Amino acid sequence: MDNAQGEKYKIALASTDGKNVNVHYGRASEFYIFCIDDDEGYDFLEKRTVSPVCLEGRHIKSQMEQSVSLFTDCKYVGASRIGSGALSSLTAKGIRAMELPGTIEDAIVKIWKYNRIQGLFNL
Repeated sequence: MDNAQGEKYKIALASTDGKNVNVHYGRASEFYIFCIDDDEGYDFLEKRTVSPVCLEGRHIKSQMEQSVSLFTDCKYVGASRIGSGALSSLTAKGIRAMELPGTIEDAIVKIWKYNRIQGLFNL
């Protein structure tokens, strides 16, 4: 679409409990996937189980690339923290990484607002 009006897209949020964005991207073993419809709201789609890639502040590049490949169907990935390696890898795949600690509902609203604002600049 040329703008964010009526856009549908997926987001992935790192969470240990399905209620809060409360884990670092590299330490996360579960991501909750939602479909956002800018006009209609959002729906929970699935929980994805992944292998954490953080090794005490470092990561193996091939493992990071494999982790990021699990989210290529998502426009946004949110976590409580996102290190520079994950940020670079996600950005390289066209995925917007965001640090969004707090409730999942608040994170979804923030992403929705951000996406709508970005749509205004893409007209």
